[in-house]
Amino acid sequence: MTVTRRYEAKSGPGEPHPTPATAVDSVLTRAFGALPEAVRADAPLYVLCGDYGRFAAHRFVARCHDSRRLRPSDSIALEAAELIRPRAEAAGHRGACYLLDGDAAWAALATALARGTGPAVECRIALIDDTPAQAGWLVSATVRGEVV
Repeated sequence: MTVTRRYEAKSGPGEPHPTPATAVDSVLTRAFGALPEAVRADAPLYVLCGDYGRFAAHRFVARCHDSRRLRPSDSIALEAAELIRPRAEAAGHRGACYLLDGDAAWAALATALARGTGPAVECRIALIDDTPAQAGWLVSATVRGEVV
């Protein structure tokens, strides 16, 4: 049977999740939890994270130009993979994970999902509010594919 399930979470001021990482954790926990246990650890994860990468780069450059010292966490915050890693490690995920950006990424994702090679999870991290103090994010995860 083919399924498509979608989960969403917001982060930012006044939202239930204080950071994009907690929103990502929430939607990935629910999305992978919807998969049968037999395929959960191996299902591929496609992460559309261009907004996050651009925002993190701009924030890093601004930090470089202000008077404070850079910390190691400043450079780690550039990595969209750091939003996914804690959940993947905690869940024992062994499947492939693809971090995608731009039109070519959309095409690659559509092609991969059209192959119908089994269940997959697509996660989108979208900037919805570019407030300087703390950005607002919409994180969604969609479970797609054939599951038994």
